[in-house]
Amino acid sequence: MKLRLDFAASVPKDLEQADLNEDNWATSLDLTCFALSDGASESYDSKRWSEMLVNKYASNPAFLPDWVHQAVAEYNSGIDFSNLSWSQQMAFDRGSYATLLTLQLAENGAEAEILSVGDSLAIHSRTGEVLMSYPFTLPEQFDERPQLLSTLCGGNDFLAETNLFHKRTCKTWHLVEGDVIYLMTDAVGQWFLRCLSSVPSSLEALSEIDTFDAFIELVHRCRSEGNMKLDDSTMLRLVVENE
Repeated sequence: MKLRLDFAASVPKDLEQADLNEDNWATSLDLTCFALSDGASESYDSKRWSEMLVNKYASNPAFLPDWVHQAVAEYNSGIDFSNLSWSQQMAFDRGSYATLLTLQLAENGAEAEILSVGDSLAIHSRTGEVLMSYPFTLPEQFDERPQLLSTLCGGNDFLAETNLFHKRTCKTWHLVEGDVIYLMTDAVGQWFLRCLSSVPSSLEALSEIDTFDAFIELVHRCRSEGNMKLDDSTMLRLVVENE
């Protein structure tokens, strides 16, 4: 099996300030690795941190403590602290934070492994039905404060947790031709789980999106109806195909 990137789009909180969108995604050239990250708005330059995380995973999908420490070192090496204003220095010292949701296709092409730190959501669907959502299954779970990756080494102490990477990785998803996988940041993910039983369902709505304008329209409508929070909103749709 192989994965085809069928659709990807990101709508910023404010369409007039698209450059402030803190969601980022990346994929390996062979489309076997995908990464999605949502930078935390209250932290310093989280846009660059989330971008570094997804690009690093796409080129080197080896999420281990050393991998994270290297990412932190790379991020910090790109900061000229002496040229920051006093307020920027204070913000930098508080660290940058971001989620990381990844998918890696197994060498056999029949399985995919999802890893999640934070509250971005992965959905596995087949024939119009949701088989699994990870890491959350209920919209209320998005209201809890998520664990995030930090540019402060002390902020990543949870990486030393026993069996961390087993806990952070869902059961392997077994794939068949025609399966569809969605990767989405938290605003879209919470809406998805909240409106899964609506008519039409959120799954139906996302399956029919085929243009950026259509995704913008969906996001704006759901925001105006109060079903989707005002936040950067990103969705990737992957389709499982035969080689």
